[in-house]
Amino acid sequence: MRLFLLAGFVCLTLFLYQRTRTQVEPETSSPDTGSMATQPRAKPRSTADVTSSVAAPPIWEEWPQPQLAFLLTGEQHGYFEPCGCTSSQLGGMSRRANLVQKLKAAGWTVQGLDVGGLSRRTTRQAQIKFETTLAALRELNYVAIGLGPEELRLQPDFLLSQHIPPLFFLSANLEFFGVADLGTPVPSAIVEAGGLQVGITSVMSAELQKEVLPHPDITWQEPGPKLTDVLADFDDKHVDLRVLLSQASVTESEAFAQQFPQFDVVVTAQGTGDPDPTAPPTKIGDTLLIETGRKGKYVGVLGVYPDDKETPFRYKLISLERDNFDETPSMITLMQTYQERLESEQIVLADAVGAPHPSGAKFVGADTCATCHESAMDIWKHTGHAHALESLDPINERDGHERLNGVKRTFDPECLACHVTGWDPNEYIRFQSGFLNEQFATDKDQKTLHKLMAGSQCENCHGPGSRHIELVEADDLTAAGQEVRVTLEQARKGMCEKCHDLDNSPEFDFDTYWERVKHYGED
Repeated sequence: MRLFLLAGFVCLTLFLYQRTRTQVEPETSSPDTGSMATQPRAKPRSTADVTSSVAAPPIWEEWPQPQLAFLLTGEQHGYFEPCGCTSSQLGGMSRRANLVQKLKAAGWTVQGLDVGGLSRRTTRQAQIKFETTLAALRELNYVAIGLGPEELRLQPDFLLSQHIPPLFFLSANLEFFGVADLGTPVPSAIVEAGGLQVGITSVMSAELQKEVLPHPDITWQEPGPKLTDVLADFDDKHVDLRVLLSQASVTESEAFAQQFPQFDVVVTAQGTGDPDPTAPPTKIGDTLLIETGRKGKYVGVLGVYPDDKETPFRYKLISLERDNFDETPSMITLMQTYQERLESEQIVLADAVGAPHPSGAKFVGADTCATCHESAMDIWKHTGHAHALESLDPINERDGHERLNGVKRTFDPECLACHVTGWDPNEYIRFQSGFLNEQFATDKDQKTLHKLMAGSQCENCHGPGSRHIELVEADDLTAAGQEVRVTLEQARKGMCEKCHDLDNSPEFDFDTYWERVKHYGED
């Protein structure tokens, strides 16, 4: 049996090795130019040619200086910066900017391309964050963004207001308001960088368009004919390097690479989420198919070496880890401005309008619970949950406050939802009797909610307590207990993960965290 398994392993290894090997097949060269488009386009012969070791030194020390380097990103899904709850969170625009600084300090010419998927929601807060993200990308010298379903959900008129070249919104097979030359999106962009003409385009696949369309103001067309037209235009204009930002599944992106081998690089959306940074990009013929990860945790760096016939591309997916990258003041300023806009536009009222709790009950606050449950209250007071709201303002100097970079987030629904009581932590919706910033209160009762519901209190786990109190006063203690009862198994199976998820609390372990907050009995 062991011999059989060993033989199978060897066969699989050989198969994978052969699959990654590609031969250099030069195109016909033209004697009158020296561009990558007309010279033999020698591409990496195996995936080993386009990746480097995960170990030190960093690429700006290990690689020879490229003629041009691209930052490749995508599917940020609204994660402009880590929330700061834990030190082990990856990503953030501030660290991405520091990566750019390090590359430029090494003398590299750097441009950014984003496959799209910058947003996650469609609220006013999502629009403000989109605008903030675009400002950051312009500062980092991004030149193109593919339009995905996430962008389209923000609506064509809003996208029109945000499309400011030289950062182009691209899609070769989407039109807004039935006008082909409206100006947003544009089918392609040709930019000059590092002495190279780079042609960039984007398409949305048949599968992804189903997520948004039909839409009265958006027209989708088959991507194949549109890509044919774009590539013909690239040929007419003697483009050196061709890049496709593919808003498609990985399988569909592979098909594009096979159908249109003229592309040097295809950056695909809809990848596996958190890719292995040490894994090489896929080779489809002579085309690199690249997944960049999601939520801004990683940045792909593609070095272009047109004079290196053996290895014209080098690629590495870089994890944006706290220990490896510094914070960038300009990005912190953008984050500060973003938070100030949330406060000034009163997004807590605009996007998180109070809704009745599904149970029909109202929140009463931990102080009310303490009249009967004194021991539980004493335990809670000494937990991080009791000080969750305070941790959103660095002035309080709670543990880890330095990760906020001096920016308070007490008016941000996406933060408040897990740091106060009476909010839906997944939808960022405030329930009618839930926490409300005192500045936005309109009557005496609302003004009490700022203090009454501060921190993550009893009712975030046990549910709003008004019905429980009614049953106690009616001497129906059995029903009262059932109303707020939560078993350890219920908590273990996802209750805590509503806030302690992989993004905000990547080191969360139920048994470890439960020891910090555990309470038993009814007193």
